[in-house]
Amino acid sequence: MSENKSSPHYLFSIRMRAAANGNSGHERQHLSGCERLVSYDQMTTVVQNLFQRILTHTRGEADNINIQIDKIDRTTIRLIPALKIESLEFASVEQAHGNTIASLVDFGVSEIAARKGIELIKNLSISMRGGMILNTITGERVDSSGARGVRLSHMDCENESAFLSFLARSGVGNEKAREAVILASKAASAKDYMAELCWSDDPYYVTGYVASKEIYRRLSPMKLKNDNVGGRVFFVKPNADLNDLIDFFEHQPVLVKVPRK
Repeated sequence: MSENKSSPHYLFSIRMRAAANGNSGHERQHLSGCERLVSYDQMTTVVQNLFQRILTHTRGEADNINIQIDKIDRTTIRLIPALKIESLEFASVEQAHGNTIASLVDFGVSEIAARKGIELIKNLSISMRGGMILNTITGERVDSSGARGVRLSHMDCENESAFLSFLARSGVGNEKAREAVILASKAASAKDYMAELCWSDDPYYVTGYVASKEIYRRLSPMKLKNDNVGGRVFFVKPNADLNDLIDFFEHQPVLVKVPRK
């Protein structure tokens, strides 16, 4: 006898994307993306909440909203640890970027690659759906995903209340930080990963972060207010197996567990 959809042996990956039509036939502009990995009983509430979020986000009106739901066998899900959270405040974007470079160098990224990562995000004309992958030594972009970028998917926290308590103890409590810590933790668990750099495309959210295999370091301000372009860069080892890395990013389901108090 087959198991029903509400079986405890399965979770459901919910992916929601919103985009606006480009001008003169250009590619749609990515506006928002949401990722959850939940039980059958949670699906209706979660989809409603994500849909409402897309309707009220700050980057404009969506012309296209796509929702995809996939059933995930629990035996395929990896349980990974959440990164330790740190927060730093600076007087200017320049100071924050200076600390970003120093942090990335501490994480094993060359200064050339660190500066290249910042410049690539700063020079984006529109935000990408995913991230760029750079050689941690040369700063060369090594993925071939173009303007789309490589997007992490199929991820969530293991226990919502425990995860929110962990964020609160770490001094953060907004939805953007929740999603970013989950994403950064998944990325950090990948083979050949070295570090990550990101700041948001939300015009009113100027906090960004750098991450290593152990630390998620929030930095503010990483951009000026009212700047609606953000981006993400992953730094990988020079001999990284890109096919394996991208497959893990895009397809491996993970749940992030928090450390004990």
